[in-house]
Amino acid sequence: MENTLVRSSGCSECDGDLLWTQNAWKTGETGQAAYCCQDGHVVDPSLTPQCPACGIHDTVLTADEGDHKEFRCTRCAEPFQLPR
Repeated sequence: MENTLVRSSGCSECDGDLLWTQNAWKTGETGQAAYCCQDGHVVDPSLTPQCPACGIHDTVLTADEGDHKEFRCTRCAEPFQLPR
């Protein structure tokens, strides 16, 4: 069975595995879930929005078009758009 908490691509800084981690992305005194590697590198969660079809955050930006961004889920291949 595939681990849905591990991102399909490695860390862009060290190529380590990225794990979906609660409170990894700090904003002031609060935090939100984001992908984080063992070395502490964190992926901005706005770059990995939740797939509306399967609920996984392992998504990639495919286009940034004016008033919206297009993403694709790497797990279920669902394409989706989000407003800017």
